[in-house]
Amino acid sequence: MKKWKLMFAVCLMSFSVLIAQKTKKGTNKMDDAYSAPKIAQGVLNMSQGAHNGFTILLPDTNVKTVKNMWKDLMKNYSSKVKSVKKSDDDLAAAASIATISGTGTVDVYSQIEDSGDNVSMTVWFDMGEGTYLSSDEYPNSYDDAEQLLQSFGTSVRKEMTERELKQEEKNLKKVEGDLRDLAKKKESLLKDIEKFKKKIIEAEEDIARNEAAQEETKTRIEEQKETVSEVATKLQNIE
Repeated sequence: MKKWKLMFAVCLMSFSVLIAQKTKKGTNKMDDAYSAPKIAQGVLNMSQGAHNGFTILLPDTNVKTVKNMWKDLMKNYSSKVKSVKKSDDDLAAAASIATISGTGTVDVYSQIEDSGDNVSMTVWFDMGEGTYLSSDEYPNSYDDAEQLLQSFGTSVRKEMTERELKQEEKNLKKVEGDLRDLAKKKESLLKDIEKFKKKIIEAEEDIARNEAAQEETKTRIEEQKETVSEVATKLQNIE
């Protein structure tokens, strides 16, 4: 068992490093083409003891989404996911997964938790009579279980990418709206400029009329001064 745990730990660490590298590299969202998630198997503790399980690391998602999607998937196999008391396990009892259990059913245990920037999901398939699905004891069913989990991982990735697309489309509409607002603002400013230009022209014309009026008034003042002087002289000449 210690050997199984050591091998599983090494595999899990390798997957974590790989996903971390891809996440770091993924600053360019158009990086590499999507590839199906890898599955690691190993003996791990769960509510029913230590049994062989399958772990998949799901990047760029969250526990709530994964749990909800897993519940939806189990419904397709005529099973309802419920929490197992006093444990971190969820159980989809008596799931009818023909590719794994044939004409019978299988109890599917799962643990879904945060793992750094990823979500770690471990699944155990209770084949009955105390045996759990592994590549050694059930090679054919193992391939189908791996395919089921890889398909689920792809569905999660697709769901998150669709959400991302919707959000980016919203962001695009917002930016386009910002551009429309800026264009309207520019149009308003250009109209203001035309109004100001018209007012400047009118003010310049008013200044010209004012200056002409000032010159006319200065002339009238000089004329009035002469009239005053004449009347003053006239007064002095009266004895």
